[in-house]
Amino acid sequence: MAIKLALDPLTASFLLLAPCVTLAPPALAAIAVILSAANGFTLAIGLLLLSGLASWRPSSLAAICCVVALALAGSVGDFAVIRAVPPDGWRAAAVLLLTLAGAAATATFSPVMATYVLIRLLFDLCGTGQPLWWGVPLLLAGAGISLVVSLRGALADLLDVAVSQVSLHQIGLAVMSLGVALCARGVDLPSVASHAVDAAWLAIACHALCRALLLRCADAVETGAGTRRLDCLGGVIHRMPVTTGACLTGLFTVAILPPGLGFAAFWLVFQSLVATARIGSFALGVSIAVVVLVTGISVGLAALAAMRVASVVFLGRPRTPRAAAADEVARPVQLILVGLAALLGLFGVLPVLALLPTFHWAEGATAVAALGLRIGPQTPGYAATFVAALVAAAWVALAKVIHRPRSGRREPDWSGGFSPPPAWMPFGDPTTQCGPTSFVAPIQDLVTRLPSADAVRQRLASWWDRMVRAIAARVAT
Repeated sequence: MAIKLALDPLTASFLLLAPCVTLAPPALAAIAVILSAANGFTLAIGLLLLSGLASWRPSSLAAICCVVALALAGSVGDFAVIRAVPPDGWRAAAVLLLTLAGAAATATFSPVMATYVLIRLLFDLCGTGQPLWWGVPLLLAGAGISLVVSLRGALADLLDVAVSQVSLHQIGLAVMSLGVALCARGVDLPSVASHAVDAAWLAIACHALCRALLLRCADAVETGAGTRRLDCLGGVIHRMPVTTGACLTGLFTVAILPPGLGFAAFWLVFQSLVATARIGSFALGVSIAVVVLVTGISVGLAALAAMRVASVVFLGRPRTPRAAAADEVARPVQLILVGLAALLGLFGVLPVLALLPTFHWAEGATAVAALGLRIGPQTPGYAATFVAALVAAAWVALAKVIHRPRSGRREPDWSGGFSPPPAWMPFGDPTTQCGPTSFVAPIQDLVTRLPSADAVRQRLASWWDRMVRAIAARVAT
């Protein structure tokens, strides 16, 4: 088997996101091999290289699953041969299961590459004649991913963990959108499939940009304030205004607020779910109802996680002297943060620009309008530019109200009912302002009441032992 490379529009689109995934030359080279692979052997080499660089073990699982899936799909995994004769029957079902396993293994070291594996194998190589149920596992998996990562982000104690987890919420939306697209293709609805693929791409791009921006902001805060712990930060906005502005832009985006790229992706996902629910299958309708419910909860948790980070880290008063004396990062790092934030803001106001890379490989008519998104002539659209103008006008009016001249005497700020702090506490009493646990105390209480993974494992083992003993006793008698 020889290494075979090819460049197509799908490869070019994901290559645009590669600098957001990593800037390390070896990892970029491995990503380039994965994206330009034209057979299973080359794809396996790229996955092995990337997983090895990420220090992930066992690094061979993703490569093995993808190679076996491609071998079942066609002649020794050659992409051109598989496209000519897509798999069907039991081979198609095996390809789906192996692809899901390979993508799950790939997501442990690169979520963006995991979504590429799903699109390449299930959409590009398996054809359009697959059954309706193909999309159900992706629908449920996407909803589960969105819920789990947003919950982890809301409960995290470290800044980098919180922002990295909440940015993964977009990967859940992307997987969900790919499931919708597979369901739509199964019943020959190319326009719905096109909208779902567009939604998946917006979510992937949003994740890549937000994760790159927020993790760099977390590193900048750690460098300037000396810690990543949320309970030791506070008031960073006064000492690090550039980092604060860039990070708040990323948090605004992952909080699924308009006008933001995250909201544009969510809007397309929701519209695609509504269109798919009209297919008529009762089981699919129930699945979509469950997915919509779980997605709504995950969106609320993602917004809570973003608001928690913004309030605890950047607003309020410093909780430690080191946070009060935080230093802004170097000018080159500031330029990178401002550039990423500006790109996110531009795509939020004009999401059509983020969809440009999909024009040559997404199926059907693209779901864009001149200044917003629209999935059909008879359906309401999302005018991102108009929403941005309204938000800007509201901010200007609010700023004028806040900064208008006032008469009267000045009094100390209200401290939650506490008396003013003494002079030897220049940052105030830390107990008088909300901390990291103040936002999520009810959720933490609920999570602690749930059985742990070890408890569930022990109960399953006990149930299995009782069942084996009962069967053995029945056989003996």
